[in-house]
Amino acid sequence: MPEGRRWVRPLGWAVSVVSLAAVVWWALQQDAPTLPDTPETIAAFAGAIGLYAVAALVRGERWRLLLSECDVAAPRADCHALIWVGYMGNNVLPARAGDGMRAVFMAPRAKADLRTVVGTLLAERLLDIAVLAAGFVVLAWLAVGGRGFPELSTVAVVLAVLAAGVAVAVLAVAILHRRGLLHRVRELLGPVLHSTRLLRGRHGAEMVGATILIWGLELGVWWLCAEAAGLGIDPIEAGYILALSSMLALVPAAPGQAGTMDAAVLIGARALGRPQSASVAYLLLLRFVLLVPVTAVGFILLVTRYGGVARLRSARAGNIAS
Repeated sequence: MPEGRRWVRPLGWAVSVVSLAAVVWWALQQDAPTLPDTPETIAAFAGAIGLYAVAALVRGERWRLLLSECDVAAPRADCHALIWVGYMGNNVLPARAGDGMRAVFMAPRAKADLRTVVGTLLAERLLDIAVLAAGFVVLAWLAVGGRGFPELSTVAVVLAVLAAGVAVAVLAVAILHRRGLLHRVRELLGPVLHSTRLLRGRHGAEMVGATILIWGLELGVWWLCAEAAGLGIDPIEAGYILALSSMLALVPAAPGQAGTMDAAVLIGARALGRPQSASVAYLLLLRFVLLVPVTAVGFILLVTRYGGVARLRSARAGNIAS
């Protein structure tokens, strides 16, 4: 691991441990949660699992279209199967290693440059962040009237930090240009940024539409889990909790966003004034739906279709050598 990034993994684990400990301590002070025990709540729970699978299918199609736009003829079956493998990797391994697994397995099967495949994952991430950020602003105002937004002073500090980051980036580009290294950097990063540069015109609009559909389906998952838990929230309020949790998921954390997602769900439910025991039940159901089925399917696909961890290591070595 590069010297400058050695602190990222310990920081992620520390954030998760502290957040998870706080969540567990809080949950132990509440009444025992009631899990689905009626036909209606059981049906809602089963519907959430099914809807999450549909969202994964749409993600697979979006990835295939991003690859196709980069002239990568990726097999449709691999685009869909590797979504599940990637989910599994992100749920059980640190540093979103599942995304790396997707790229390493896809590159040789599609006969593509690994950097180009990685670039499509970057485009996915940027699309998700853009839609989630916009959704959070809208849903927060609709659900809680904007409560919980940072104060203007905090916003000013964040903007100042962003401006400083842009200034540093511009300075770095100027130094690289002066030393004659900018061309080499562009050649190295060009394939990685290619998919993002293509997000314009009709293709960009289609990808934004697909991303909105994905998160609309995920909103349905979160709302159905709330129905199964008896939390008593409407789809807009479920969308607010989803957006809040997903934005906090940008914070470095342990596998499966342990701790950070849990804290965000409970904070969001509390902001909506929902019962604490129902909030705990909601969190437990969400954790099951978002982690257990997809991790099991992803592991089965990893072993049966992609040869397991040993094949991953050999594929990674082959990509690095090439």
